[in-house]
Amino acid sequence: MIGTHRVSAIVTCAGRATRFGSNKLLVPIDGVSVLERTVRQVVHPLIDEVVVTVNADFRGVYRKILVEDAGLPVTLVDGGSERFVSAWNGLAATTGDIVLVHDGVRPFVRSEHIERVLEAGVSEGAAMLGIPTVVQLKLVDDDEYVTGSLDRAHSWLGQTPQVFRRDLLEHAYRAALRSEYRRVSDDADLVAEFTGHRVRIVLGDDDNIKITTRNDLALAEVIQRRRSGSGAGADVSSQP
Repeated sequence: MIGTHRVSAIVTCAGRATRFGSNKLLVPIDGVSVLERTVRQVVHPLIDEVVVTVNADFRGVYRKILVEDAGLPVTLVDGGSERFVSAWNGLAATTGDIVLVHDGVRPFVRSEHIERVLEAGVSEGAAMLGIPTVVQLKLVDDDEYVTGSLDRAHSWLGQTPQVFRRDLLEHAYRAALRSEYRRVSDDADLVAEFTGHRVRIVLGDDDNIKITTRNDLALAEVIQRRRSGSGAGADVSSQP
């Protein structure tokens, strides 16, 4: 609970990892799978229930890791063909009036950032983590010609968790499903596009990476070693 609000979390783990070449959720970081590390971070005192959307082909494996072996209080729900379809399936299994959505391949989100984005989501209706970009982002047309640049002073890299009032997220998902929406997007874009509601961005940190390629996995190993050595962030391999 946060205030009088019941909080549900959806961890999206239904992807097929086509760019990675294998199931990156099962890759160990310091002996603990990406899947378990991520879900453990979301099993948070302010979150009342956690739903994990899964690829049906891996349901048995994920259940063994999360429920049978780790004993985590989560519900597994089959995902869909698109990320937002998976999240919609997850939403149907939740009961909270505030909903947090987090990528299953972001294992290093900090507890304090979950708290901050939840607080912003409650006060603003929609919020997400992000960090200011330090690179120049180019706009490119379909023929791969540069058409412009984004103003770096106003460009951020989006992260998760993202937090929404349930009614906003439900409205956005229903509208996206009706329109057969297929553009790669996150939930914040869906809410902004289909409801017109503004999304507050909350400062995250560089460690909250999304593991997409094998280079990201190498960086994840570095982050985990640094956190374990410095005591910054929990080493989940020692948690019950």
